[in-house]
Amino acid sequence: MKTALFGVVAALAFATIPAAHAEDTSVQIKGGHGRIHINQGDFAEYIQAYSLTNGQVLKFSQRQTRFYAQVDSGHRVEIFPIAKDRFVTDSGTRFDFSDDAETVGVANFGRLPLAQAVGDTIVMAKR
Repeated sequence: MKTALFGVVAALAFATIPAAHAEDTSVQIKGGHGRIHINQGDFAEYIQAYSLTNGQVLKFSQRQTRFYAQVDSGHRVEIFPIAKDRFVTDSGTRFDFSDDAETVGVANFGRLPLAQAVGDTIVMAKR
């Protein structure tokens, strides 16, 4: 009886070892923004000041191969192209240009420094 009980306990113990081992070696991989490369000249049409619907000013700038967005006199935030006319920040703010760069929609506007809005707010801006 003791031998049979010991065998069952041992079998259960060994059955959990592969599961524990799999948990120890698993790795979580987070995806990026699906960033793409655009030429410096392609961003030139966006280097403007845009008037936001809430009265603030949104400016876009470029330094060599890096692109930036800035609200009023806040800190510049690096933005990354995900399409020729779409950009995103690491904090999740998204910029969608339209009308030949005359208009830009901003999702999650409140995540930008000095933005006068809560995190998930969507605003529109025009030149």
